[in-house]
Amino acid sequence: MRNRRSSTLRTKALIAIALYGAIAECAEPDNPYNDPPPLQATRGIANCPAPRQRSLTPEQARREAHQRIERGTSCWLAGQCEPGGDYKHDAETNARVSAALANHPRFANTTLWVETLRKFVTIKGCLADAQQGREIEATVKAIAGVKLVWQEAVVAPHGAPP
Repeated sequence: MRNRRSSTLRTKALIAIALYGAIAECAEPDNPYNDPPPLQATRGIANCPAPRQRSLTPEQARREAHQRIERGTSCWLAGQCEPGGDYKHDAETNARVSAALANHPRFANTTLWVETLRKFVTIKGCLADAQQGREIEATVKAIAGVKLVWQEAVVAPHGAPP
């Protein structure tokens, strides 16, 4: 009787774990290329909404795979990048840009996230004033490994999120 009960409990536990795994897999963003998630660099404006992590459907991932392979091959054949292409160092670039913004005193009153894909850096979040946006762009452009900067942060009126 005891063996049967422990076997039943084990089976139920395995089913629960499998269901939890399936549910968790559906709930998490699909990131088939292991692109770095947005990193929060500053926290000076309360309640600034965090950006969503980029996610792809299986069809989008398939289409993007073709583009990534094409870009990487062309870049390598032209002698403009190493094998692995422009995506290879995105996590490192993301961390460097995030640290540079976090350590810059002019940006202490902002809330910013940094997202890097293919050496293209996107800055998202909330600014205290419009001038900061231009200064952030100039600061980020000067960092090694950055090809292009997209500024998507917005000025938060009176310190409130947009």
